[in-house]
Amino acid sequence: MTDLSTQSLIDGSREFLRDFPIFFETDVGMVDVTTVRLPHPLILSSSIQAVTFDAPTTPVAIPAEAIQVDERNGLLKFLDTSYLGKRVMINGYHFSWFLDGDLAFHAGRTLVDVSYGQSNTDMSSFTPIEIDTVIMGTVVSALWSLATELALDIDVSTPEGMYIPARQRYTQVIQMWQQWAQAFHDRMEALNLGVGKLEIFWLRRVAYLTNRLVPLYKEREIDDRRPPQRLYPPIPMGEAALDETPERVTMEEIGRGGQDLGWQTIGTSGAPNQWAGGQG
Repeated sequence: MTDLSTQSLIDGSREFLRDFPIFFETDVGMVDVTTVRLPHPLILSSSIQAVTFDAPTTPVAIPAEAIQVDERNGLLKFLDTSYLGKRVMINGYHFSWFLDGDLAFHAGRTLVDVSYGQSNTDMSSFTPIEIDTVIMGTVVSALWSLATELALDIDVSTPEGMYIPARQRYTQVIQMWQQWAQAFHDRMEALNLGVGKLEIFWLRRVAYLTNRLVPLYKEREIDDRRPPQRLYPPIPMGEAALDETPERVTMEEIGRGGQDLGWQTIGTSGAPNQWAGGQG
């Protein structure tokens, strides 16, 4: 896959979901209202073409700025009222389950998950298998949203004995989601990606007396006579420890003598004390 745009993720997801554009054409007839309902919801608005007829056999294209399409609900509104009373034909493409905007949303969520912990979240730095993983995650997220929608359907039973088990579609989608979710989890685990990946940190010791971090140095061979190189690895700490603003963290400096805590000075500078060998 060479095209790393969001559209490439959408197209790849549609390949897995088998939700391809479907062509439709409808003859609205004489338009008597400014808003007409198209035969299908989930419209690809960029594909809509509307024509009117000045004569019975002479079609004239309606400019795109004269109409407005509600993609999700399958509605078309005429912004120019001069088309009222004229015969109109409309054609274009629709989808069965997802709009491009829906898949773009799910692709964005998956991209955030896959790129967690990486310094560069630009897809141009992703390997082909990571791009394929993002597409798999997009499918998982899309199927979960579809199952949520289908869960609101109820079974229909009529007095005539007709029974429509609406829950069956929900069950089938959930089964597909489980298969895709497991495959996506296995891929993320194998590549060590996402919020569940294993992370390795340097364990830093803190000196007991000074409460300071003990410095780390780069490992060397026993016969390496070069000067040691100091390491400064990042320290994973809580937000409060990193944000030392007065509004978030309150710190109080302890005096040199430590009288507030009952400590005794162990140094030899200043007034003599019992630790320095004097009695005052």
